[in-house]
Amino acid sequence: MSEARILIADDGKVMRVVITRKLKEKGYEVTAAAGGREALDLIEREPFDLLLLDVSMPDMDGMETLERLRERFSAIQLPVIMATANDEDEDTVRAFELGANDYVLKPINFPVLYARIETQLKLKRATEELERVTKSGRPQPG
Repeated sequence: MSEARILIADDGKVMRVVITRKLKEKGYEVTAAAGGREALDLIEREPFDLLLLDVSMPDMDGMETLERLRERFSAIQLPVIMATANDEDEDTVRAFELGANDYVLKPINFPVLYARIETQLKLKRATEELERVTKSGRPQPG
């Protein structure tokens, strides 16, 4: 799968560079933001298919960023995968309650990340196709 537009929001420069490079190798179009505010600004200006969002960032943490995103976008419209070095159940539960689609632990296991990204993108595409079929009454060519 490829051609999807992914936004990465992480305050760690090295992490942004590594994730960007790995996702580009898989054929994704990638944009990186250094924090939550920058990510929200980018999302206002450009469409993205998925957001990989760091939980711990200084300007606006991932939870607040996610909360603001869900005021405008459903989990299907903009899937969000949270990335965290903190394996606390409480944080994971809170992320899901705020509307996260999935999460990955840091250091990132890239085969797991790729699988989770593809799962979210397939679900998004399938739902969008179902909505098109429902509105038009017949399947649309892909």
